[in-house]
Amino acid sequence: MSFSTTYKPLFAVNILHKYFLNKGTNDYFSMSDVEKEKQLAGYPLSDLFSIVPSATTNQKLQGHKLILKNTDRGFMVWTKVSEIDSNSPFIPLSDSLHFTFLLKTFNSTFNHFTQVGLVNAGQLFFFSNNRLSTEDPGFPLIKKSNSNAEIDDTYRLNSDSIKNELQQLLPEEQNKLIGIIRIGMMGENGSYHVIKPNGTLRNEAREFNIVFANRKTTWRYFFNSNQQTHNSDDVKKENGNALQLVTKTEHPLTARGFISIKLGDQELPNPDAKLIKPNAADNKIYSEIYM
Repeated sequence: MSFSTTYKPLFAVNILHKYFLNKGTNDYFSMSDVEKEKQLAGYPLSDLFSIVPSATTNQKLQGHKLILKNTDRGFMVWTKVSEIDSNSPFIPLSDSLHFTFLLKTFNSTFNHFTQVGLVNAGQLFFFSNNRLSTEDPGFPLIKKSNSNAEIDDTYRLNSDSIKNELQQLLPEEQNKLIGIIRIGMMGENGSYHVIKPNGTLRNEAREFNIVFANRKTTWRYFFNSNQQTHNSDDVKKENGNALQLVTKTEHPLTARGFISIKLGDQELPNPDAKLIKPNAADNKIYSEIYM
């Protein structure tokens, strides 16, 4: 009698960045399924992030007959199932079992186009279905796939937690590290469990979302000649300087799409994300364009 090897999805993590997925002011999550697929087709996830299991997790994956696969929006872990019961993992997954994945970026301008704090940019993000004992009870859990909520600086670890986490990693694993993703088989509560309490697989694999917002900045335009502005324009003179105009409101930076900024009948260009200029005096962040 022969048996075939069957794998089923255990859990998935989507890492979505609106700088690449939004189109101008058109939010990715408000798009139709067809539009979403178009945006995902050009999503440079592998260029933006490196997502790798820690050395310890890599051993756990192999020892439990689990396979890690990249997707167009993140990664998924599959489990080999029992030859007798297709709803049971081939090797039982204990309640205390958890897996750690390292989120790295080699993009030097990541903080430029990502709506996160600049002062605490060195603090690690932590995304998990369980809270650490070294963090406040209100530390946010990773969002489930039915949530489009954007992450913020509340997902950053405190100094004690960072120290503890780094001690578990090899020196080379810490290079370019910006965040840690940790998924346990049992979550903080039942809605976060990856497997059922009896150790069998859920009917639908648990799926999580990590959504990075694209940064909003005030756009500053430099001209070679004095500009005339009107109340109906999207820009105004900065401190009365007719050579220097700024947008009246903040606007999102996006890799695709165009945001209309009007100066009379003229449509002004959008900035790129290569350079941002924080200004402590007015607590604003500027993107500059030379005309």
